Amino acid sequence: MRLKRPPDYWEFRVFLGRDPVSGRQRSASRSFRGGKRDASRALAAFVAEMSSETAQTDMALEALMVTYIDHLENRGREARTIEGYRSIARVVATDVIGRRPVDGLGPKDLDDFYLRMRRSGRSAATVKRYHTLLGGAMQQAVKWGWVQRNAVRLATPPVETRTARSIPKPEVVVALLREAAASRNPENQVALRLLAATGCRRGEVCGLRWSSVDLERRVIWIRHAVAQLSDSSLIEKDPKSHQTREVAIDRATAEMLADHLQDQRSFLAAQGITLSPEAYVLADLTNDPTGATPSRPDRLTQAFGRLSSRVAGAEGMRLHDLRHWYASTQLDAGEPLTSVAARIGDHVDTLAKVYAHRGHRSDHVAAENLAMHLDG
Repeated sequence: MRLKRPPDYWEFRVFLGRDPVSGRQRSASRSFRGGKRDASRALAAFVAEMSSETAQTDMALEALMVTYIDHLENRGREARTIEGYRSIARVVATDVIGRRPVDGLGPKDLDDFYLRMRRSGRSAATVKRYHTLLGGAMQQAVKWGWVQRNAVRLATPPVETRTARSIPKPEVVVALLREAAASRNPENQVALRLLAATGCRRGEVCGLRWSSVDLERRVIWIRHAVAQLSDSSLIEKDPKSHQTREVAIDRATAEMLADHLQDQRSFLAAQGITLSPEAYVLADLTNDPTGATPSRPDRLTQAFGRLSSRVAGAEGMRLHDLRHWYASTQLDAGEPLTSVAARIGDHVDTLAKVYAHRGHRSDHVAAENLAMHLDG
């Protein structure tokens, strides 16, 4: 504390330690007007304030990531999402940027980190996810008063290049369903039929219960989804959109579900077991004869891999491509974006970006319609 201008104008300076990177001394200063006794009390309060803030601003980025992800988990963020976040945090912790104090982090540090990630083989889309999580953590640090600015907002993540999606042909999808019907597990046909006929996600089909199926009205309700964690455990969570949605199914799909329900009941009745009212449509009857345990999502993916390898034109096709096929087919048929987005549980703007690809049949229809005007 020093008297800057007599008789009552004081300057406080508090030493905050050395910068762990540059080694330079850091300090904070503040002015005060008043008597010497009041100035001494104000200095003590300033020291206490700076000590509290320094304890947080000296926090390394890796520690902030852990604290932020814990905060999200405590606020109810889904387990599968938290697991992905922690995976990103572990990578950040192994890089030099993870040891940098959050208050000393600049946009150039982040740009260099993104470059290292790209050079290590990670895609632009993956690095963009790192950028998003880092931005959220730094913004929370701003809210907590640990830093003055969010440096991530000033950084430049790599540009994610969208590539045209290869939509399977209708005859390939039909051949896959036939191959599934002829497989050792006919349940595969039910699963693939639901995916192709509704555009649902894999986890949503695995999470579908008979209590959410109305065969008379030919309607299903997507209320839950099954997710598989890295330790192979299964959890039931809300759909990705966090909203229950009603999806109509065609008559043939409804009849296939009715036959599948009867097969489940007959199989269990032969063992003197009754199907649970909350049984899953795709149930793991081997480990839980009541049907109250869902089939594992990875089992469905593995089954699809075997089936697609035996179908011409399905080489390299993913299970998720059935969802793309559904959306593309519906849009080709003239269904509005809003209707298709509601059925598959996606945002309209996302749908417009994902399916605004070249070679889409509706593009050719639009071009031919325009040519009609040009050619009179």
